[in-house]
This record gives sequence, C-alpha cells and structure tokens, in this order.
Amino acid sequence: MSAAANKKEANLAMDDVDMAAFLETTGTLAANDCADAEEVEEIEEIEEVATDRLVQSLDDVLFDDLETSTTAVEVESQQANESLKLRIATYYINKQLENMLLDFGDIPESSSESALGVGFIDIADYSYLSNWLSPRENHVFLNGLYSAFHHVLRRNGGYLNKISGDSMMFHFGGVLDPLTRHLTVAAAEAQIARQLFLTCIEIQASCRLFNRADEDFIPVDADPSDRRCIQQAYMIIRNLRENLSLITSIDALFQVRIRIGAAIGDVCIGNFGPSGARQWDVIGVPVIEARRMESSAPLDGIRISRRLFEVLDASGLVAEYHASFRSKASGFYQGITRDELFKLRDVTLFEKKGAVFNSCAVQANPDLPEDIWRQIESRIELGESGVPALMTIIQYYRGNRLVIGALEELFRERGLRLHKERMIRLLSPSWHKELQALFPDETALRAHVDSTVSLVKLFRLLGAMQDHLKKTDCPSDPTFPASYTEEWLGQVIALQDSHYRKDKKYHERMRYFQAVLLPAVFACLEAGIREYIVLHQAELGKASYDKL
Repeated sequence: MSAAANKKEANLAMDDVDMAAFLETTGTLAANDCADAEEVEEIEEIEEVATDRLVQSLDDVLFDDLETSTTAVEVESQQANESLKLRIATYYINKQLENMLLDFGDIPESSSESALGVGFIDIADYSYLSNWLSPRENHVFLNGLYSAFHHVLRRNGGYLNKISGDSMMFHFGGVLDPLTRHLTVAAAEAQIARQLFLTCIEIQASCRLFNRADEDFIPVDADPSDRRCIQQAYMIIRNLRENLSLITSIDALFQVRIRIGAAIGDVCIGNFGPSGARQWDVIGVPVIEARRMESSAPLDGIRISRRLFEVLDASGLVAEYHASFRSKASGFYQGITRDELFKLRDVTLFEKKGAVFNSCAVQANPDLPEDIWRQIESRIELGESGVPALMTIIQYYRGNRLVIGALEELFRERGLRLHKERMIRLLSPSWHKELQALFPDETALRAHVDSTVSLVKLFRLLGAMQDHLKKTDCPSDPTFPASYTEEWLGQVIALQDSHYRKDKKYHERMRYFQAVLLPAVFACLEAGIREYIVLHQAELGKASYDKL
C-alpha cells in the first residue's frame, strides 16, 4: 500500500474531534504543491469524506439539542394540562356528592329504588326582576341566593340535585343519605318528610330576610366562599333599598318571590348520563309531582303532594306547625285555622291534558297580611302608576280571607270607598233588588252595604260562581255507533251537532265570567282606588317625599 493510501486509511479512522485539524493540514499540502497528482486526488477524496462526517457530526449535535428542547416544552405543557385538569376537577366537582360517596365507601354502580323527598324552587317573574340589574349583578344576585338556599339545605341534610336558570331541585333520602339509609322504610319516610317540609319553610324565611335587606340573611356558619357570595347579593339588595331616588318604587316593586313544590314517594336513584357526563340523579313520579306542585304553588308559599301531607299529619308535624305558625304571627294570621294553613285541593293542569294532582297549599309567612298591607300602601303612594300592580296583588289574594280582611281595614283607615253596592249588582241582581227594597235611597243603600257587607263576603260569592262553572263539566266527545248501519251517518251528524250546541253553551258561560263579570267586579275596586288617588294626590306626593 502506498504512503498516500496508508495516510487515507489512517485519516478515515480519525475521530470527528480531529477532523477539522486534518482538513486544514491536507489543504495546505495540496495548495503548496507538496503532493503528487495521485496523492492530491486521494487527499481530495479524504477531504470530501471528512467534510461529510464533520457536517453530520454538527447536525447530530444540533438535532440532539433541538430534541432535548422540544421534549422539555412537551413535558412543561403536559404538566400545565395536568394542573389545569386538577383545577377543573376541584372547581366543578360536587363537594357534597364527593363527601357522601366517601362516607358510603364506594360508587354505586347500579341504580336502586328508594323512598325520596323531592323539592323544586322557582323565582317568580325573574325576567322582570333582572331588568333592575346589570348582567354581572344578575350573576352575583343569583349566586348569592343559591348559596343562601344551599346553606339551609345542607344544614338540614338535603342534597342539591341541580340548578337550572332561576330554579333549583333538591332531595332528601336515598342510598347515600347517612341520616336515613339505615332506618326502616316507615321511619325513613317520616324523617324525610319532616326534613323536606321544614327545609322548604326555612328557605322561604331566608328569602323574606333578603327582601328586607336584613343582615340575618347572611349565615355566620356558612362556608367562607359561600358567605362571600351571600354577602355580595346582600349588598345589591341593600344598595337598592338605600337608593333614595328609588326607595318607594323599590320597596313596592323589587320583591323576590319564590314558589316551592315538594313531594315524597318511591323513585329510581343512581348514575345517569353517558360516560364523561355522569350525574347522580333521581327519576320517578314524585319528581314529576314536585315539579307540578312548584308550578302551581302560591307565591311566598309551598304546595305539597297529598301523600306528603298525610305523612306529615300522621307524624304530628301538621299540628305542631299550626301552633308554631300562630305563635309567630304578629297580627291577622294569629286567627288562621288549620284548614286555611293547609289548604287541600286538586290542581288541574290544562297544559298537561287536564292532569289532576291532589295537593295541599301551605302558608309559609306568618306576617303575610302585614307584608301585603305595606306593599299595597307603597303602591298607593306611587299614585296611578302603582295601580296595575296593586290590582294584580288583590286579584291574586282574593281567596285569602285574612289578607283581604287586612286590606279592607287598610282601605277603611284611609277612607277609601270600594263601590261594593255596584259589585253586588253584578254578582247577585236578586240580592241587590232586595236591598233596594229595604233602602230606596241610594245614599242609604251604599252606607248600609259599606258597613255590613265585607269584601271577603263578596269575593266568596265570586269564588262560588267560578267554582260552580268549573263543576259544570265540559261536554265529553260524543260516542259514535260501533257497527255500521244505514242510519250510521245520520246518527253521527246528529251527535256532532248536539255536542257542538252543548259545548258552545258551556264556553259562552265561561267566557262571560272571565271576560265580563270578573273584570267588572275588580273595576269597581279599581275605580275606588283611583278616585282616592286623584282626591289625595298632594298628600300622597308629600308622603313619598317624606320617605326620601
């Protein structure tokens, strides 16, 4: 092997660290003609190989650095994602459900049937209330109310099932409830009924504290984050109450009114929903009943299913609540009867194809007549702009003798005349003729009616007329002959014609009552109120100014 070949092999064996120095040396030899042509060619080949190896070495170093850098970024991103996942899970997890599952010791894989108490809360006419607040204030406002209601719920052992807009669903009992899962069926049902009912009463009481901007609305033992939310909502209502330019209208118009419905019964409870979106939920007839109870519940009150009432009555809670309610009442409701406090009646939901629910409407506010008194006074002081809302309140409570009795006393104190004589003429022409025979003088007749006929009595007469119309059943669809004969067509046409005539008469009576008689009776009241406002306009304006 020639010296050049040996040099080539030796150089090829050199590691990459000395390659740059070798290239510099061989390049110098070739440039100074210190090598023959063959050696120059070999040197050039070696240079080419060496250059490729050097470039490859540099590429490897750069690639390793880049790969190391990329891996570090990926690791950092992965760690950030894991941290965010943990924050999401911590932020959105239902802490109450988590604690119940930890106490239970497992996640129930299959559903089970269990006695359960279900409740629904809805804020009445929230779309109107929201107009007073900015979008952010609405968010703070609802969060504060939900937090306050949730605090009451948890204190009584209830479970917040879900929140949807301005409504809330909750329940008591079930396999995860530590207070009832070890009890017998009868004992569990009695315990659930008691907890459910008293929680509904307490939530209504919490809402009343909020409307009054009472600091007792903020619970001292609430979770710090919940307490902060409740305080923020409280500040909104307090600022509204203290705004001097709005104080009269706010007192009159900005009232959070909630309806609560509750039912008890056997349900299916367990995990519902697809993978990744599981919900601990309940389904069954009591859930449907509770929802229907809420939709027809009285404002500031509760409507419960007939079964829930029977369980409460059997346990003695109905009598206990009646005594407690009367002792807390400051005035008119001290004389409330048990039947007035627990008003049993069937509720017909025409939007649900005439479905009928046995239910019981329960009063929750011992000072309701006095609260309504103050609301009516505030609306009178607003002048004519307050009349529409005032009339809506009177129409709503026309079946409550104690509230109407309180309002009649208010009107009497103010010297407000209600045109009762005209109401009698509308409701009972025969009674009006008898009175005219006794009192031919119109002034004497009016004085007699005003002093002896109460507004409660007139509204009872109005209610009796309405009930009579409701009891007059709407004609059912005709039953056509099952088998065909030569007379079949004539019989069908005759039945349809007869049904039409009966149906027409029934709906004409209903339309007359709803479109003529009912509005006319309340127009008599409205006329008296408007007369009073016109005559005392200056005094009312001064009263509003004095409040400021």
